[in-house]
Amino acid sequence: MNRQEAIESIIIATRPETVIVATTGLISREIFEKFDSDRNFYVPGSMGLVSSIGLGIAIVRPDTPVTIIDGDASILMNLGSIVTIGNLRPANLLHIVIDNSAYGSCSEEKSMSETAHLDEVARNVGYAYSQIVGSQEELQRAILMFRDGPGFTLAKICLGGRRDFRRPLRLTEIKDRFMLFLSRSSKGVQL
Repeated sequence: MNRQEAIESIIIATRPETVIVATTGLISREIFEKFDSDRNFYVPGSMGLVSSIGLGIAIVRPDTPVTIIDGDASILMNLGSIVTIGNLRPANLLHIVIDNSAYGSCSEEKSMSETAHLDEVARNVGYAYSQIVGSQEELQRAILMFRDGPGFTLAKICLGGRRDFRRPLRLTEIKDRFMLFLSRSSKGVQL
């Protein structure tokens, strides 16, 4: 499975009412270019923070399903966030890490994800479940089977892929439409 296939699998399998919080770099740029939506919140230029932002949304909006799309190098920059997620245990949070074992959005330097055993870390800090997937079918099944979280799915992919995606630059507009999406799906929760 490559990055494009992983992202397509995630988008196809994710319910339309689910908030998607996408990490910095090529992952968010590919989602922005191919699958832009009011429900998407992009975190450009903030490597490592997508899990913290996704956790914040999940806590404030426990009635809304939240899927974090993270990268292996990104989560390694903020391992403390998965400890916090495991401790707070938001049932509405699915954390997907796309793992190419590299800093894929930079110049593809090797990361340390192969020795980090991120699935075991997630399980050990309190995620309700943790699994590794290696195909589009397994990834889609993992998303469709998700019920109570926090859940952690490590999607192993090969390195490489298209790099010339446009960047999300109108960040204020993206934030405003995302907030509107949240307010429309609100069940009496004050934002």
